[in-house]
Amino acid sequence: MNEQDLSIINHDKWFKNRSQEFKQHLLKNAKLITCNAGDALFLRGDENTGLYCVISGVLRVSGVNKQGKEAVLSFVTSAMWFGEVALFDGGKRTHDVYAHTSVRLIHVSERALTQLLNEHPIYWHDFGVLLTEKVRSLFDSLEDHALLTAKQKVSKRLYMLCHSSGQTRLPLSQQQLADMTYLTRQTVNQILQSLQTESVISLKYQIVEIENLDKLLAQC
Repeated sequence: MNEQDLSIINHDKWFKNRSQEFKQHLLKNAKLITCNAGDALFLRGDENTGLYCVISGVLRVSGVNKQGKEAVLSFVTSAMWFGEVALFDGGKRTHDVYAHTSVRLIHVSERALTQLLNEHPIYWHDFGVLLTEKVRSLFDSLEDHALLTAKQKVSKRLYMLCHSSGQTRLPLSQQQLADMTYLTRQTVNQILQSLQTESVISLKYQIVEIENLDKLLAQC
């Protein structure tokens, strides 16, 4: 792991606010891994393999029903940590995670995490903060689903993806955005066309480019 990789990892609010000792202990056994677009990092029902953080690229978190229909729940982008749920309950993976693009990420194994927490049980609090950040985000999403208009839902989801990744060019199809906002593809298409007319975004094949972040935020 080089200095540039460390700089990217430190962009994450959770990791940045941890103690220097915690960072050093967590990264001591971290390994750099890569995935090609379309590769599965892990699948629903898999055993816990530890904690991950994306350095570059985008991962897709989804679930598939018995008929084979995929529901995209979220995208994991640069500097985001994930995989902590199974750390707490020792359970299996809750969803499928695929590389949406080619991906570079670091991996801290379940064995290394167990050893770290046995030696420094105070670090359970740090991982608890990571978990509660996800819970807060889930509550916000549930409230948005109940209260926001369709256009507000799409705008806020785009803003959140842009904010979390630090990128204005989002590799995202209209169907995936529809799945994430629980709207129909036709509705999402109409909203995106409207946002493009208002010079908030521009649309390319499976790409949403944010042209004006302030205007997008005003739509939320």
